Amino acid sequence: MAISFGHDRSWGAVSQHEYRRMAQHPGHPLAYRVHFAAIGWADRQGHAAFAPGRLAALLGKEGKSLSDQSTRNAVARAKELDLVSPHSGAACLVLPLHLFQKGKGAPVPCRLHQDR
Repeated sequence: MAISFGHDRSWGAVSQHEYRRMAQHPGHPLAYRVHFAAIGWADRQGHAAFAPGRLAALLGKEGKSLSDQSTRNAVARAKELDLVSPHSGAACLVLPLHLFQKGKGAPVPCRLHQDR
């Protein structure tokens, strides 16, 4: 699969390992941590699937998970800032094609969101 963001649109690569690390760093605002998690765990389809409570645990501090409400608020704020797709939720963060494409790796789309 060739990566293309359109004619004359430059692009670069990121380390998903580092984005996973940044998603768990409490010094970043929660909406950006949601975005970092979406990039860090995204599959080839731009979907980052999380087991129940997993995103809340990743976004928590000092070993304590965020509440369900705080997790929903963080995802909602990330949507407002166009950091993730409006189709995103705590179970599946979705990145639109104009933000993220992945050349290889097994596609494992979220069950709830098969389209982008």
